[in-house]
Amino acid sequence: MKKIILFSIFILVVACNKTNNQQNESPKKESQELKNILDEENSNKKEYTHYKDNKFDFNDKNLYKNLNKAINEGDTIAYKSASKYYIVNGRYKEFLYYAILMAEKNNYREAYWDISTILASESNEFTSQYGTYSLLKSYEMGEKSERIKQLYTTKGKKIPTSSSVFCSHK
Repeated sequence: MKKIILFSIFILVVACNKTNNQQNESPKKESQELKNILDEENSNKKEYTHYKDNKFDFNDKNLYKNLNKAINEGDTIAYKSASKYYIVNGRYKEFLYYAILMAEKNNYREAYWDISTILASESNEFTSQYGTYSLLKSYEMGEKSERIKQLYTTKGKKIPTSSSVFCSHK
């Protein structure tokens, strides 16, 4: 009987020690895992690029200088430079805002053309009234376009004015 009691106490002591060791190891294990995660994140920060494609810098001071000159002063060379920067880097959709500002504020033909091109870029069709308006507005200002021929001339339709297209749907 004494042997059974001693054996039971021994098993309890050993089991308690294992539990304590596991509890002590568990925070160590968790802290090691956390440390590994943090180390991995820190190593990624060294490789982290601020922009997904690492080609386009939204904080480029020269870009903002060109956009400000284009929109506020009507500088067409600055507009073309900014436009090229966006388009070359595959960010033409993000340039739409600036094209609209340039077109509306400075009545610039190429900005209207850019608007129509950006809005038609997905399907080669004008799904928006403003896209059609911009195309016609650029045409009225002297932009020669095959799109106008496709949409109107080849179909035997008369080319409408930009104001008739934009105002007729209001």
